Amino acid sequence: MSTTDEPGAQERKRGARDPQKRRPRRNEEERAVLRAAMAKAYDVDRLTIRDVAETYDVSYGHARKLLLEAKVKLRSKRGTRPPAAKKVWRR
Repeated sequence: MSTTDEPGAQERKRGARDPQKRRPRRNEEERAVLRAAMAKAYDVDRLTIRDVAETYDVSYGHARKLLLEAKVKLRSKRGTRPPAAKKVWRR
């Protein structure tokens, strides 16, 4: 075992953690304001969840959770499935 100031294997692998990277928690008033702004951006401005998340500097999951808390009806993903073929009735 070495006694030098050399970083350990874990620190070399992941890097030292910076305690300043974590964002402080938002209180309920701040969450309500953010929820309303995100809901408007999603519904009225027709942004995607990813665009809303990027605009408000939050993760996709957090943006989605706040939109659901705001009782926003989420749009379906377009283009994930081929359109249903129309049945043509012939006699």
